[in-house]
Amino acid sequence: MTGTIIILPGGERFQLEWRRSDPERWERRLKAKYNESRSAERSDKARCLCQHRGAALPLQIRYRADSHSFHLAVWPNEGPLHEKTCAFYKPDPEKSGRASYVNGVIREGEDGDVAVTLSIGLRRKGPPRPVDDTPLPASDRAGQARQRRMTPLGLPHLLWERAGLTEWRPQFARHRTPTVALGRIASAGTRIRAQGRLISDLLCPVAPGHEKFGRRFHAIVRTEGQENHLFLIGFMEALEPDPRGNFTMALSGQRNGYRCFLTVPAAERNRLARSHQLAAATLALPEAARQAHVVALLYVAARNIGTPNSRWRGWIQAEVRTGALMTVSRSMLPFESSHELAVADPLVTAGRAFEKPLRFDAERDLVFPDFILQDTARSAGYPMEVFGRTDEAYTARRAEKENYYNMTFGRGGWWSWDATTESRIPAFPPTRKGATLS
Repeated sequence: MTGTIIILPGGERFQLEWRRSDPERWERRLKAKYNESRSAERSDKARCLCQHRGAALPLQIRYRADSHSFHLAVWPNEGPLHEKTCAFYKPDPEKSGRASYVNGVIREGEDGDVAVTLSIGLRRKGPPRPVDDTPLPASDRAGQARQRRMTPLGLPHLLWERAGLTEWRPQFARHRTPTVALGRIASAGTRIRAQGRLISDLLCPVAPGHEKFGRRFHAIVRTEGQENHLFLIGFMEALEPDPRGNFTMALSGQRNGYRCFLTVPAAERNRLARSHQLAAATLALPEAARQAHVVALLYVAARNIGTPNSRWRGWIQAEVRTGALMTVSRSMLPFESSHELAVADPLVTAGRAFEKPLRFDAERDLVFPDFILQDTARSAGYPMEVFGRTDEAYTARRAEKENYYNMTFGRGGWWSWDATTESRIPAFPPTRKGATLS
């Protein structure tokens, strides 16, 4: 169970929110428990509400000499054991496209916050460009880590991951709506920094009829729009050409939520369509025929329309500089092919517990599972792989994947489906109780 409550040594309940809302109380209580926590047995140390194999996961109370302050920190190597929505959760980078980044692109703070090095500048100083070309340290993951900046494609993946939207549990059914997902994304943005700013300061979720999102969008445009680019995130409805050769991009809630004219130059629209072919194909279908949603994270220059007597006074004019699209199932789980969706939906229907590792900015030579089942007898998770192509390059790639999984998990220690030859999805691995779900 995850929450904002922390249990200090001796059983005292402590609010994680005090770090921002009541910093004096935060410092006073952690200072009072500092020595007691250091000398306590593991089971009596500070802890959150997460458990692993029935045991509480301890936290450390640490003192920073440089700032004369106290903070809570995850226990070494135990970040991945916390629940995804816990502030102290730290993903295992080897199980997703995070492994493509060199050290320093994603910097996990001891207090659960994350700082990232983006490939685009937040300040409005012409076209997007890298902020700093200083080389980052080489990675200890030889042959895999090449990416030295996080692009606009990696950022929505990070937000989705930090919001806990890459995992599924049976109790999530009927609670994973687009609006709920955006609310969790907004919360996740409060714990991610880039270029000295909280992402939440510049992040504008939009949804139909959501007045709070709409008011926040207009407030951020007023306070930040002149000096900074903004991140607009929502669910895309269409990309349509306009008479001047550009394309009007429509997100859900344009008229009854956030009141914005959103335009994208033709060159950027074409880049988005080429880079995100699955999303483009989904949007090309009639809305009633779509089996998925398309999430758009857009890096925009925005301003309030203040022309006197204009019928559009009070609306926002936003131009897309760059962005990324992500296709998600109706359960808000990202996927990269129709075959992956064909597996994800039955897993949800079967009530399985699993996670979907995301690619971030990884190139195709990085191997990580399409899904990881979390409810089997293997405590580290049961990898799942979908093979969906037969071309020569993919055949060689498939051989590499099979060799990797056999060496890492053993023959028979991982699940696969060859969608090119098997029309029926194989039975899923059994749960810990032994029941086979398919």
